[in-house]
Amino acid sequence: MNFLKIHTVATNHPDIYLVHWTNSTTRFKGTLKVRVTALIEDRHIAAELSAMRHLLEDKAVLGNNLVGNEGSHLICSLGAIRKLRNGESDKSHLAPYTNFLKTRFAGCPLTVEKRTDWFQDMVPESTDDLLVTGPRRETILVSGLGEVAVTEHVLERFADRYLQEQASNQTAHQAWKKLCETAAHKSVREVTRNCLWAGAIHNKNGKQEGRYFLNQHKNLVLVVTDNPREGKRLVTTYPATRHFHAMPKAA
Repeated sequence: MNFLKIHTVATNHPDIYLVHWTNSTTRFKGTLKVRVTALIEDRHIAAELSAMRHLLEDKAVLGNNLVGNEGSHLICSLGAIRKLRNGESDKSHLAPYTNFLKTRFAGCPLTVEKRTDWFQDMVPESTDDLLVTGPRRETILVSGLGEVAVTEHVLERFADRYLQEQASNQTAHQAWKKLCETAAHKSVREVTRNCLWAGAIHNKNGKQEGRYFLNQHKNLVLVVTDNPREGKRLVTTYPATRHFHAMPKAA
């Protein structure tokens, strides 16, 4: 069982928090000095969420390429984080900071613990700084395109359509892995859709139609948009039909 335990402590500066962490039962592993410059309320919650994501993905304290499952236990110090992950919070402004807990790490058990004895009067093995200017996107690699953002909604729809026979306690874990494998597969090619109506609907709303990428091995289409303020984003996946055609090759 892997676990990551963190605890956030306020400082005399309203924008700076100390987030203590460990992944060991015997050692106090580190402290992050987190500075939150994003203009939001509940900065201490954003600090703890950002620290957790940084430790899991950037610092990889539980291993590289980790995907959340029952074997990885997350322990936070703020009950608001569990409410946000469970969709029980009214703090919608913090939802983007929680995306990693609802996508890549959706399968991880998450508990709240207030104990401080594991770091009090002890010296951490490492001390690092973390600057938080806003939420980080959760992304996957689409072959031939690059990194694109993924939301909880897209992941849930993908699981509903393609993991119906999967045990419920493994669905979140498997959905992320399968989506990553599908998007990065060597058979993925950009295609065009011979459907003017779809384009007209998107243009009416002031958005681009999107780009279509076909996983020929699974006969599955991934739709990616690249709108202002959002960047490249996977908006849906669905089975391919005869309306999709290979993009013409450059001369």
